Amino acid sequence: MGRLFGKTPTLSNKPLSEASPLTVTVTRHEGTDAHTIAVLTLNAGTEGKPAVFGSVGLRNFDTAIDEVAADISAGEIHGVVVVGSGRTFCAGADLDFMAATPTRDDAVDFARTGHRVFGRLRDLGVPVVAAINGTALGGGLELALHCSGRVVADTARNIGLPEVSLGLLPGWGGTTLLPRLIGMTSALAVLIANPLRGNKLLDAREAHHLGIVDEVCGEDELLTTAIALASREATPRTPVELSDDDRQQLSLSVDSYRNKPANPIQALEAMDRVVRGTTGIVDGFSLEVEALTDLIMTTEFRNRVYSFHLTTQRARNPAGIPRSTPKEIAQVGVVGAGLMASQFVSLFAERLGVTVVMTDVSQERLDAGVARITAGLEARVAKGQLTRELRDAILERISPTLDYSDFATCDFVMEAVFEDFGVKKSVLAEVEKFVSADAIIATNTSSLSVEALAKTLTNPSRFIGFHFFNPVAVMPLIEIVASTQSDDTTVATASSVASQLRKSPVLVRDQPGFVVNRVLSAYLSAVCVLVESGVTPAAISRALEPLRLPMTPFALVDLIGRTVTLHMLESLHAFAPDRISVAGFLRDLEQARGGSTLEDDINGLELPEGNRTDAEIRHEVEDAIAIEISTMLDESVVPAVDDIDLCLINGAAWPVASGGISRYLDESGASRRNRGALFHSPPE
Repeated sequence: MGRLFGKTPTLSNKPLSEASPLTVTVTRHEGTDAHTIAVLTLNAGTEGKPAVFGSVGLRNFDTAIDEVAADISAGEIHGVVVVGSGRTFCAGADLDFMAATPTRDDAVDFARTGHRVFGRLRDLGVPVVAAINGTALGGGLELALHCSGRVVADTARNIGLPEVSLGLLPGWGGTTLLPRLIGMTSALAVLIANPLRGNKLLDAREAHHLGIVDEVCGEDELLTTAIALASREATPRTPVELSDDDRQQLSLSVDSYRNKPANPIQALEAMDRVVRGTTGIVDGFSLEVEALTDLIMTTEFRNRVYSFHLTTQRARNPAGIPRSTPKEIAQVGVVGAGLMASQFVSLFAERLGVTVVMTDVSQERLDAGVARITAGLEARVAKGQLTRELRDAILERISPTLDYSDFATCDFVMEAVFEDFGVKKSVLAEVEKFVSADAIIATNTSSLSVEALAKTLTNPSRFIGFHFFNPVAVMPLIEIVASTQSDDTTVATASSVASQLRKSPVLVRDQPGFVVNRVLSAYLSAVCVLVESGVTPAAISRALEPLRLPMTPFALVDLIGRTVTLHMLESLHAFAPDRISVAGFLRDLEQARGGSTLEDDINGLELPEGNRTDAEIRHEVEDAIAIEISTMLDESVVPAVDDIDLCLINGAAWPVASGGISRYLDESGASRRNRGALFHSPPE
């Protein structure tokens, strides 16, 4: 009979605030050669949630090890297997618990406890095998690294050490053990490169290829294989001795990430210190505890946890979306074959797997659109990102036409034509003549009123704004813009389509600029005011470095284009002339050509000389952003400030290290300066 260990109320006599403690079931199984194997099964505290370790979960695991250790001493147990439940082995440490850690003493206690409990597996004196049945992340994979052997089900996915992406380091053994298990070159991919390049995770075969696990087997054979391995005295692999060259390789890797301000430099430097400062496993573990403790207490870690929840939980369950059943989409139509429209067509065809009807005003433009799509797919094939078979399948789903009647069988039609109200009005009127009565009609407008466009239609209830961000295949955000007449099915369907495209939908109110462009307008407007007052671009860029934005404001204008920037600012100025201004110099330079950057062109102008401190410059920009976000919340543009942060992270690549923007504004004092309160309530 299995025994369940759980609900221990305290760790180190401290009160706990753990919502769903992990529990452990201990059972006995017969192995080979009359050996009895103890199987420790990790169970999530809440059904449907992954198993994670908070301090209570660690105590529960520790108690289970107490029992097993006693049975080993009595000669009743000859080996141990640790396995997860469902599709999860263990998803690591409880991030919310860690982010709520109130004091450094609590943080060091948590870091030490994880090391002590996992280390006990290494000291049991019998073979200990991790049976990785599914997701093994962070502390979950570190637990497996402490075992003497590891087997993995061939169906397992999501294996890795993503801590650096959260501003931490693998601090329960991973930083020290992994390089000594698979060598520094392979370890750097798992420790640094994968977390900072989209949080790439490993599947079972990849983990085996790298040497992280010893054996891959069928899902149904996992426990049997692990028990058999734990039944025999396996010779552990000889640890890899780290050389000075290995340590230098890590330092060079860390240096390569310094030039991007949003990267977790503190975490990377801590990892470098740990590896450089160790001569063996024992002192490595000690340095890990110290480094992990320091990083848990940083603002950046808390911001990154906040951002992580936004881009996972909130992105998957967008606020305000009606519960109506969305329409099934069997065919899509796109009006337009230009640069953006062709990206839409390719994305719909690939990710929805449906026929996409594409039209434009001439056969020449249609042919150019198809050629553009083909070239984009070919480039991905050449890079190994796409198979030739999938490329061919995507192209076969695209149906170019000059006849609007071919849209009659489409369930979802999106116009993606020139950003002009008259042009869009004309196109939408033509589309509505041919589509079915219940087809959803969407617009990709970035600046025009969805409400005003809806009023031009015979049936405005099935009309919706569906605003992508460029590059379409990369940026995760879609702003879903409902008019007052959009019905619930239309909104629910738009959100569902966005999710099927693997995008993050955010429902926003129809106001100029929606969310991302509105915040960017406030930001760029404040920068332009500073330029007109005589502050140099170099001084502005230097002063704004603490915001850790992906590029300077001047590089941002170069990226999106002066004409588009000017149009955006003028639209927002008409809406909010007291907050958004349009710089005269930007109008003067809008037509400037010749390949020069905006910063170079500004430096060539005769502007008054201004003398402002970095703090004054930064406060002026921070204040403009804080005021605009506060106004947007007052106007209910989105349900919560979380949605503004999600939009800026997924639509403008604003840093997760700052929590999007609102938590940064709280920390910098801009929130209190401009609204008399924080955007986020301080922890109790």
